[in-house]
Amino acid sequence: MTRPKILVTEALGPKGLAYLAEHAEVDAHDLLPPAELPGLMGQYDAVIIRSAHRLTRELMTGHPRLKVVARAGAGVDNVDLTAATELGLAVINAPGANAIAAAEHSFGLMLAVMRNIRRGDLHVREGGWNRQAHLGQELHGKRLGIIGLGRVGRQIARIAHGFRMEIYAYDPFITPDIFTAHNVTRVETLDDLFPVADVLTLHTPKTGPHLGKEQFRRLPPGAVVINAARGGLMDEEALFELLDSGHLGGVGLDVFTVEPPPRDFRLFNHPNVVLTPHLGGSTHEALAEVGMMTARGVIEALQGLTPPNIVNVPIPDLDGAQFRGLDQAARILGRVFAILNPEIRRSLVLSLKGQIPGSVSPWMRQAVLAALLSERMDDRVNTVNALIKAEQQGIRVLVEEEYAEDREPSLHLRWEGEPDSAVVVGLNKLVPTLKMLGGIPVELPWPDRALITRHRDAPGVVGLVGTLVGQHQVNIGNLYLGRNQMGQNALMVLTLDTAAPPALVAALKAHPEIEQVYVFE
Repeated sequence: MTRPKILVTEALGPKGLAYLAEHAEVDAHDLLPPAELPGLMGQYDAVIIRSAHRLTRELMTGHPRLKVVARAGAGVDNVDLTAATELGLAVINAPGANAIAAAEHSFGLMLAVMRNIRRGDLHVREGGWNRQAHLGQELHGKRLGIIGLGRVGRQIARIAHGFRMEIYAYDPFITPDIFTAHNVTRVETLDDLFPVADVLTLHTPKTGPHLGKEQFRRLPPGAVVINAARGGLMDEEALFELLDSGHLGGVGLDVFTVEPPPRDFRLFNHPNVVLTPHLGGSTHEALAEVGMMTARGVIEALQGLTPPNIVNVPIPDLDGAQFRGLDQAARILGRVFAILNPEIRRSLVLSLKGQIPGSVSPWMRQAVLAALLSERMDDRVNTVNALIKAEQQGIRVLVEEEYAEDREPSLHLRWEGEPDSAVVVGLNKLVPTLKMLGGIPVELPWPDRALITRHRDAPGVVGLVGTLVGQHQVNIGNLYLGRNQMGQNALMVLTLDTAAPPALVAALKAHPEIEQVYVFE
């Protein structure tokens, strides 16, 4: 099998490059001149950038070989996501790889502001020793307000528990169970957060709320404000005015509206401010993890998997084993259904039952559609562009959810109004198991290679199939039978040690008792 080729346009780090080299041919640059990138795009299966390049629609179009584009960093502002999705390109980044670094830096700013560390350092360097003039405040027992309970926000909460802080958070995009799992009090609106936050810290993308004087005025007197997330989300002039008036007790900023800040930046002149040059995610450990997370995601995407750090697929917040199990089950379900149902008839119904949280359904719908359409179309179809391709094919998917804590997860797919078309894949301890094929119950752990017959439930058919398989020198590993009612439709699933030759399939299809033959390899 030909190894994929990957272009790395900027320094990625030795661990990430070594991982890529284990799986692919890699051309790596410390900094590829941007003018050279257009001429190289068509030669690679994947392209990894950082900040010096932009992947536009024009740059990504017209390259059949290209499958994956990646940015080794948390954001993807320099990648045209809409174009990449339409082109079926997986977009990979490294969210949360620097979450611990950013969270630790946020607490560094809190401590530096509240314990007067910067002022105390300067005082000692100048020969002073006035401890009374530099008394600070403890984090212990303070109320912490977090805007954004994503990867960094959750690390903030984890650390804050160690300081015995009361933790409140606002995030309308996070389900209540995430707040509960991290022992954080959820506030319903952003306005509700300000009055309870002795310390306010922001951890949202650029699309997060923009905070100005009216919001900061609702904070308790003496409150401290921290921003180590994105510049431009806080009115820096308002921060200065409220510091100057004494309403705010201190400010710590790692990011700014303009970077670096201009020389007349007013916060330079306030003693209760600590400023750092966008260091939040920059540690040796974080940079190495960014490279590794990006590399792992790119390789998984090239292998046809759905990596958890893919940007243009709605990936749910699941642990790794649960995610992989559901991803495999969705792929099996879509593929088996497509093979058993070669013609499109009407809308599909996807039912998610058992221990499958509601947040999973958008991703499940795309994953099942991608597997189904891949069996039907020659065009590139994957989880990225599955919804677009389904719309072009006139396919609609209705999603039903029946959550039950005491039942193993199972995925059901059928044509609307046709229960006999149903295919069901369950997860038995996260191992995909076929539960129903074409409305007929079975119980079969997913095999790597199988032959399935749909036939009339009549004496002699099972023996006939076994004889034909043996005559073609194919060994049967296991045999499973299923039927709806005696004498009516039946299914036989044979797991095979070797591939079923075309002559065997033709011989089975020619027998009058056998209605259909399906081969899975």
